[in-house]
Amino acid sequence: MGGLDGLARAATEAFCVVVPIVCASCGRPDGSLCAACLAELEPRPHLTARLGIPIWCVYDYDGAVRRAIIAFKDAGRTDLARVLGRGLRAAVSAALGGGFPLGLASGASAVELVTIPSSRTSWRARGYHPVGVLLRRAGLRPSALLRHSIARADQVGLGREARRVNLEGTLVVRSGIRRSRRASIAGRAFLIVDDIVTTGATIQEAARAIEAAGGSVLGAAVLAETRLRSDRNFGARETRRNNR
Repeated sequence: MGGLDGLARAATEAFCVVVPIVCASCGRPDGSLCAACLAELEPRPHLTARLGIPIWCVYDYDGAVRRAIIAFKDAGRTDLARVLGRGLRAAVSAALGGGFPLGLASGASAVELVTIPSSRTSWRARGYHPVGVLLRRAGLRPSALLRHSIARADQVGLGREARRVNLEGTLVVRSGIRRSRRASIAGRAFLIVDDIVTTGATIQEAARAIEAAGGSVLGAAVLAETRLRSDRNFGARETRRNNR
């Protein structure tokens, strides 16, 4: 694989001579990410928790990581999917500890990956589901198990408890999956996958919806965590970027 990666890098550098590309993080003329920023995106799995749910992350949401994720989600830099997908796969692997097969099989021994659905507004703006793209780029198959049941209020400016209350009851298992005997999620195990975790309210709501339909949740895997701070320090602009 090293040889293929080297050829891909050489091809990108050659392309940059004709059509300059800037680093999505620092803006330096280079490939998708310059060497310095790429080094900051080396996956470093670590375990955290929010609202009683174990969550494996590979980055802190800061510096080059934060800029790369924003560029991928909000600036159309889908060329970052390979690097960020590698990070998300590392988080999933750490969460499962290598002890469970991945896939969409209905057997009790399989663990399924479930993502948080994007809002209609976000889907229209981006034209793709960021976490779904990253998982597929990493060779993993996400399940579109959940859907929004009701509209929620904007999370901007809300504290931790207010965010939890605002999200409560907004996700459900898709009715076709829930009602089909063959596709019942009773007895099936799930790992929730997302890009960023702040308070954990979104992941908690996804876990509630899955468990209410009879499934079990092992925990979550995310790219990056925003370290918890006091409610008054949540910046409205940063919180908006994390919203779907």
